Amino acid sequence: MRTTPAAGIAALAALALGLAGCTASPSPDPTPTVGASSDALTHFTPAPAALQDSANCLANAPWLLHGEQPAAAVKAGMGSVPKGFIPASVVRCTSGVVVPPASAAPVQPSILEEHLAGDYGPLLAALAEPSDRQDGVNCTLQLELTPDLWLVNAAGKAIHVMWPKDVCGFSKPETAKALEGLTVASTKHVAVPATP
Repeated sequence: MRTTPAAGIAALAALALGLAGCTASPSPDPTPTVGASSDALTHFTPAPAALQDSANCLANAPWLLHGEQPAAAVKAGMGSVPKGFIPASVVRCTSGVVVPPASAAPVQPSILEEHLAGDYGPLLAALAEPSDRQDGVNCTLQLELTPDLWLVNAAGKAIHVMWPKDVCGFSKPETAKALEGLTVASTKHVAVPATP
């Protein structure tokens, strides 16, 4: 049975998931704000994301390609949308594969960088939703590789935002729905440097 390069990447992601836990979503460090008992449903919002010089789809390549949790330095810069931040562009990063012209050449892993345009209001509203937390919940093992999201302001500065999550660590549907309402203005494949 032959497998495609994309299938190989998916298999690696699935293996990483089996070792990592019940979900494959980058998880913020929860700081519950409401709730009276350990089994009560609580809500929390991650700290505001750090302002960075530009969007960088390679920052979280291990997550996008293999389902690995973000490196500590990357995760430290991720968070919620800071108060007063006005996006002029949205960058969505997903796994991509560039097949070389020569069939014998190795597949070059890459990240697909998409610049999205449109009304960002619904996306900002979705990202402002708090994440949920509840102990004692049975969660199923499912594959969910959420795209990396960056919001870029008019000055070119960017923030690396986290998706709001439910009690099992899966993304709430409003963010994906808001992204579907945007238009892909441009795309490019960013090659992932080979590890030594």
